[in-house]
Amino acid sequence: MRTQQKLRYICTEQWLLDDYGNTRKAWRLNVLDADGGVLCAVNDVCGSESQARQLEAYFTRNQISPRHVLNVLDDLLS
Repeated sequence: MRTQQKLRYICTEQWLLDDYGNTRKAWRLNVLDADGGVLCAVNDVCGSESQARQLEAYFTRNQISPRHVLNVLDDLLS
């Protein structure tokens, strides 16, 4: 029987252009497998580092499946 490996959830900083052509900092949520391969990435999930760290902790604690990431984000951020 294959054992399930823990997923890792890491938020990384990114710079995006706003509607006026100015850059702004945002955070991307990356879901990684045990080998560090990216399974899922969602851009612009939040605008502050503290929110990014809270998301990492929540996803790590609950080991959210990559297929449910968007649904969970939608529930958490709405």
